[in-house]
Amino acid sequence: MPKISIIVPIYNVETYLTQCLESIRVQTFKDWECLMFSDGSKDGSLDIMKSFAAKDDRFKVIDKKNEGYGATCNRGLEMAQGEWISIIEPDDFIDPNMYARLLGSASSTQGTVDIIKSSYWLFYDGHDGYKDALLTPNLSNMMPQRRTEFTLNEFAEPFYHHPSIWSAIYRKAFLNGDNKAGMTIRFKPIPGAGWTDNPFFAQTMVLADRISWLPGKYYYYRQTNPGASSLLKDYHMPFDRLREMRAFLDTQDISDDVRHAFYSREFDYITSVIGEFGFDDKDEEIRSLIREVFDSMDRKEVLLMLGRLRPEFVDYYLDFMGESYEIHPHERPVAPELSIVLLTKDARSWIVDAFEAYSKFKNLPCEFVIVDAGSQDSTVNVARQFAAKDKRFTVRELPSDATMTELVDEALATVRGTYTMFIPSHFVIGEKTLRAALAGARRTNSDIALLDIGNIHCDYLIEKLINKGYGTPESYMDAPENKRGPIYGPFAATDIPELAMASNRDYSWHKVYNTAFLKNHGFKADEHDIADNLLGLGAQALLATESLVFLDLKTDWDIRDIQRKQVGGAFWLSLEKIIPYTSEPETDIESVLAVGEMLHERGVYDTFEKSYLNMLLSSFMFGLQTRYTPERITEFLDTYLDKVAATLDIDKHGALYFYDTDAFNNFQKITFGGKRTLDLWLEERALADEDGIFGRDKALEEIHRSARFRIGENAVNTMKRFAPSSLVATAQEKARLLKRG
Repeated sequence: MPKISIIVPIYNVETYLTQCLESIRVQTFKDWECLMFSDGSKDGSLDIMKSFAAKDDRFKVIDKKNEGYGATCNRGLEMAQGEWISIIEPDDFIDPNMYARLLGSASSTQGTVDIIKSSYWLFYDGHDGYKDALLTPNLSNMMPQRRTEFTLNEFAEPFYHHPSIWSAIYRKAFLNGDNKAGMTIRFKPIPGAGWTDNPFFAQTMVLADRISWLPGKYYYYRQTNPGASSLLKDYHMPFDRLREMRAFLDTQDISDDVRHAFYSREFDYITSVIGEFGFDDKDEEIRSLIREVFDSMDRKEVLLMLGRLRPEFVDYYLDFMGESYEIHPHERPVAPELSIVLLTKDARSWIVDAFEAYSKFKNLPCEFVIVDAGSQDSTVNVARQFAAKDKRFTVRELPSDATMTELVDEALATVRGTYTMFIPSHFVIGEKTLRAALAGARRTNSDIALLDIGNIHCDYLIEKLINKGYGTPESYMDAPENKRGPIYGPFAATDIPELAMASNRDYSWHKVYNTAFLKNHGFKADEHDIADNLLGLGAQALLATESLVFLDLKTDWDIRDIQRKQVGGAFWLSLEKIIPYTSEPETDIESVLAVGEMLHERGVYDTFEKSYLNMLLSSFMFGLQTRYTPERITEFLDTYLDKVAATLDIDKHGALYFYDTDAFNNFQKITFGGKRTLDLWLEERALADEDGIFGRDKALEEIHRSARFRIGENAVNTMKRFAPSSLVATAQEKARLLKRG
């Protein structure tokens, strides 16, 4: 009888199979049998299997119809003659010393070793001139760096990680019932792959009397097989496996640490379904499956896991369960004076903060209109939660391919307020500011009111007003103690041609529109407009108005940018993720260029050229400043530089023509000497960014060294040691919610 039986379930893997079987053949430990199962393979896999069996009788070929991974492994467990069982996936391969090393830890003085487990490599095939690559999995980083023996209740760390059942060997008698539960351990006989290794992993780890751990990496887990069974086609599968594991664990005496590790695995599964595999957590059936998982969790234990569970998982759990939204109930206003439009798309990571802030409004007669462009995250679900309690919220959903024109049309068809604002979903504007803005718009009865904090062009505006017969210079003099500054206006765009188009971008979304003015003129957002500023819509409105005013709100100004996180293409979606250094905000230069074309088409370009060119310069430099990778910088410059440089014609206009001196100076730097000066500008920008990072690091270091911080940290640790777990859990929850806010 062989010492080890190696089970290899094979289905259409001829590309990798020879490497796999050869790595078994050359093992330094010789006493093994290899049961090769062709699970209905239709490629050349069976011929490769037969070739190995013909040369080495330790290889045995079993050709059968397709049954799936679990059923095939079960056949192997029934046929195996060895004392130990190993399962190898046919697109992977193993180190020549794997079995010799593992069997070196087969005995124990503390009990019977049932599982001998090691780490593994993440293996990437080389291509396009690159060599093969290896990465270390989290399992290696978190497990001991020496040989260790334990039970899962003593040390639950392995339960947090990938099952990796193939980087272990199992005592056959243990699998056949010689374990603490007297249970025969087998795979779920599910068609296909079916993630059947997960319940097998849970049962073996929990029921093992002793687990031996080796820190070495002897298994090469291939990550670059496009046909790998790890790809998910049916979102029910992970939830089915979780249900089976949960049912098993509920029958066992497991430690809190094991329970926490399983919760972590459940969160990972949800993340995989909604993030990695791209399913939509707006789908009602998927939400019901997630709800089933969350309902099964002990809420207190989840909150006690903040030291180990990723914070964004806790946020998602609390949000999903409806326990972290601070929604203030309000009735639907009969006649709102101000409609606040929020255009959303995959905004989940900041939208709760925005909605909570707006739901706190008490004295502003307003409504909130959310128009969503087919978010693939839970933005709409969150919006619905708010709309259900705060009737001032209205949610409109459009498909993901909806244009900006369609989104704005939907918004204007929905709003009921006398005035309308389009506020980016990642900005929160304070109630006092909005009340002051609304009061100014009402007082002036203007078509457009621009929210101002002290216009640097006030001398120009005052001069224009005096020329129109509005007041004297003294009437625009301000006093420091005044809460609000002067109102400049009313103007038509042709009254202030040097400023009109520049103000469109300078004040971007800081505009209060008279709703009837917008609707009566039928203004449309340009297809290139972005939600942050709607410059095409703004340009059309500015050209049409005879009543534009600048409201200096002065000390009432209160605006916060809460877009401190980004969200990926799917459920990362529903999770928070800090914006990395290379994140690039959406640029508005296409929208600006479209405004220029519109000015030409209307025959008014010459009138507004100066203000338009200032708008273009600011937009171009913002777009370039916010590109970080070499590829994106090159792409941006290749696309826009020549056209923008020709349009700006700085040799003709000179420095005094442009209002933003920094933008003008930087534009000169990148165009004066070709690539050489561009490189110098990029180096200068990198050094400035580095100085900022060093400054923040120094400030953080000083905080951590402060006596107040150390005393507080010691107090928290003391509370965790001696306080009841329920009190700690409550404190963790409050701290987490405060941190998010």
